Amino acid sequence: ALVAMVLVMTVEPGFGGQKFMPNCMPKVLALRSEHPDLDIQVDGGLGPSTIDAAAAAGANLIVAGSSVFKPGVDRSEPIELMRRSVLKLGQGLSEEEIDRKAKKKRR
Repeated sequence: ALVAMVLVMTVEPGFGGQKFMPNCMPKVLALRSEHPDLDIQVDGGLGPSTIDAAAAAGANLIVAGSSVFKPGVDRSEPIELMRRSVLKLGQGLSEEEIDRKAKKKRR
């Protein structure tokens, strides 16, 4: 393979806390269609309200800053929600399969 991973920025680089740019999802979808085994990372504006669009388009590596590192937020909640979205929408796993993976991971 020419590359091991492709990063798609879903905000203008340089400033945290920006809004997710859904117009970048066709790039992710095209990459996933052409390269089914490629790691596709998305960075910017990702959180509970935007993760499904990225995961459904084919992103399997998620960079999330502001949605995870908010004062007073239990970091495990947005992380788990985004992880489940990638497993379900990006990898096609059922809720039962996701739960089994989570149980196995906790052991």
